[in-house]
Amino acid sequence: MNETITPRRFVSKMDSDIPKHWLPGNEFVSSLLNAYTILVPANEGFYVRTLKECMPQLHDQRLRERCAKFIHQEAQHGVAHVRYWENLDDQGYRFRVFERNVDKLVFRTMEKLGPLWLRVSLVSCVEHINAYVGHEFLSQNVLADADPRIKDLMEWHFAEEIEHRRVAFDLLQHMAPSYPVRLLGFALTVGLFYLLMGGQAIALLRQDRLLWRRKTWTQIRSHLGAGHHMLRRTLRHLLDYLRPGFHPSQMADDTMAEKVLTRLAATAPPTVVATGRTQRKAWEQAA
Repeated sequence: MNETITPRRFVSKMDSDIPKHWLPGNEFVSSLLNAYTILVPANEGFYVRTLKECMPQLHDQRLRERCAKFIHQEAQHGVAHVRYWENLDDQGYRFRVFERNVDKLVFRTMEKLGPLWLRVSLVSCVEHINAYVGHEFLSQNVLADADPRIKDLMEWHFAEEIEHRRVAFDLLQHMAPSYPVRLLGFALTVGLFYLLMGGQAIALLRQDRLLWRRKTWTQIRSHLGAGHHMLRRTLRHLLDYLRPGFHPSQMADDTMAEKVLTRLAATAPPTVVATGRTQRKAWEQAA
């Protein structure tokens, strides 16, 4: 298996002059990814807590090391997106109550009621969604005209989701390799994921008084249809996950992700930096 996972920090500043609609001419995609960024920290927190709970049961040292690096990457995603929330606050968006309710009613409730094997299945499915979202946004260069600060944030996140896309699925195969377990995680995850992200995107557009504008619906049709073909591509990726012989390595995106991460590390000043060995060791021990 050719897999290299490098924990990194996103170090670029989220300056106060970032525009509300940071993808010019496409307020819908700006709002959709703003909704994504609002959901990221609670999502990532759920992943981190779930994998940490799995650690005592992992006797495969290589899988333990991969899970520790996954935990570190996901925690850094949460930190970076929370920094961007200050910009959303400054722009007048109201989302904090929604975010807290999602964390409490979805993720914390699942932790209390759901067995560990089921939570791992949920993480595996959402990680597949994150990886293919990253694949589509990077391969189609959807964010080419975006404000460079948000473009860097999103593309770093997407590239790392591709980089560690195998980990949660391999963990599921270790903890609960039953195909019905994978199906159950899929059934509980997919509808809720799109309901939360789509609902929050609509809420942001309503706050901007753009929801019922004809141009907004033209943007939605373009994103889902002839422009980015996201509806058709999403259905294809979801069906891939349901194939009995599926494995995330079949999405051969490592080179694309590596190019993005290399570019972001090479900027002056760098956008992302690999975390030091001492910090990584501390994370691995904590995990």
